[in-house]
Amino acid sequence: MFSVNEKIIMLGDFLLNKNFRVKEKTLCLPDKVEIKIFDFEPNNSDPEKPIIVFVAGWVSLINGWKDVLSTLAPKYRILYVETREKRSAKFPNMKIIDLSIDQMSRDLDTLVSEMIPKGQPFYFAGSSMGATVILDYLATKKRQSVNSFLVSPICDFPFPGWILFIIKFFPAVLYTVIKPILKAYLSYVRLDKKNEPGQVKKYCGTIDAAEPVRLKANAYAIRNYSLWKKLSDVKSPVVVIGAKTDNLHGIDIMEKMVKLIPFSSFELMGSNKETHSAKVGEFIDLYISSD
Repeated sequence: MFSVNEKIIMLGDFLLNKNFRVKEKTLCLPDKVEIKIFDFEPNNSDPEKPIIVFVAGWVSLINGWKDVLSTLAPKYRILYVETREKRSAKFPNMKIIDLSIDQMSRDLDTLVSEMIPKGQPFYFAGSSMGATVILDYLATKKRQSVNSFLVSPICDFPFPGWILFIIKFFPAVLYTVIKPILKAYLSYVRLDKKNEPGQVKKYCGTIDAAEPVRLKANAYAIRNYSLWKKLSDVKSPVVVIGAKTDNLHGIDIMEKMVKLIPFSSFELMGSNKETHSAKVGEFIDLYISSD
């Protein structure tokens, strides 16, 4: 049995909502790593309603999902997972760090086993690398979700050669020097700074918030990962959500993914800002209500 420690918290002004409360929980995993879970619960909680397990993207900050969470939390219990690459995770031995997708998939299995009662229906929601972790989990034939809502999932991580060089040879203490280079690369090469200024600002913020040792170890661990051959093993329904102006997550890649996942559909929204807005919360709510 894995311990779950909890305390009631306030998550800033954006979640000062009288219709739900939030508890910060610490889930101790089998390898003794501790990850943080934000447990959102409606004031008028209905045990018959399903639970939403939300797994955000690579070093994402919870503030980036405030509109989605604030839309869904008054109606559904949400377990917002901070995966082990994030600064909030605690490791018993920093010299032995497993930050692979496979390990995060096992972490998700532990969370589902320990925090969702048997027989309780649940849904997954997630984005970017968090969506990758969800798909990896679903392909393992573990306990399945009713449906999953995945914003811009990633199948592999084709880092350019110069980033691989930095990952391998530059010590984490030089992260402060490297940060401006990473921000410039994202802003001017990978992202649409003109049409998606909010996305640029968000990703630059996550670069500032990242823990250097963990970021380096995580990037090294996922550099050769591929989800492509696992997609056909995902047998529960999946809704992939993309954005027209999101240059970081290609629409063509997501359409290819949908063709390989047996029970899946594709929803295209206008922008990255829209995929992080209340519109996605309303979209998920509509889906769940109609199931």
